[in-house]
Formats: sequence, structure tokens, C-alpha cells
Amino acid sequence: CSKSDSNSTPTPTKPDPTAPKPDATVSITDFAFSPASVTVKAGGTVQWTNADSAPHTATDLNSAFNSGTLAQGGKFSFKFTTPGTYTYPCLVPSMMANATVVVTE
Repeated sequence: CSKSDSNSTPTPTKPDPTAPKPDATVSITDFAFSPASVTVKAGGTVQWTNADSAPHTATDLNSAFNSGTLAQGGKFSFKFTTPGTYTYPCLVPSMMANATVVVTE
């Protein structure tokens, strides 16, 4: 993704105490998804958090999910119901490597 030219300060989001705990988490840090691959069972939820200073996305190549643009501190969660391997890049132009979510039965 690209460096932001904006000088605006992002508004932090408060955690939702009623939100279910994700089965796996992915941090976007230093223009990389970390970890680059996670595995969850069908029905599991993955949460992405943008810990970078630049905006990023997590968007499945087959359109199963799309985080939209995540500002610094932004979070996105998706519940995976169908087993398979989901490959996703950041759609903001960058040199970031694709990452994967493996969903098992």
C-alpha cells in the first residue's frame, strides 16, 4: 500500500465488549500481513488490524471478503463458513505480498 500524505490524526476505535473473540488475528505492519497465513475451522472469524501508518486493505482475490480501506488502527473481521484457501492482497498499490486464510472443516 502507499504512504499517506495526510496529516490528519486517525480516531481510535473502542473495542466492542460484545464482539466475539476472533479465532485468528492478522496485523498489517511494515507493509506486510503478519502472519502471512492463518488457519481456522469453518465458522471461524479472522480479524485484521492495520498497525501501519499508511492505509491498507485485505481483499480476497475471489471477492469472498473486502475490508475496504483501513486507516491506522482500523480493524476488519470476517467469518469464514466455507472450507478452502482464500488468497488476499492489499489493493492500495504496493509491493506487499499476498497472504492466505486456510479454512478447514
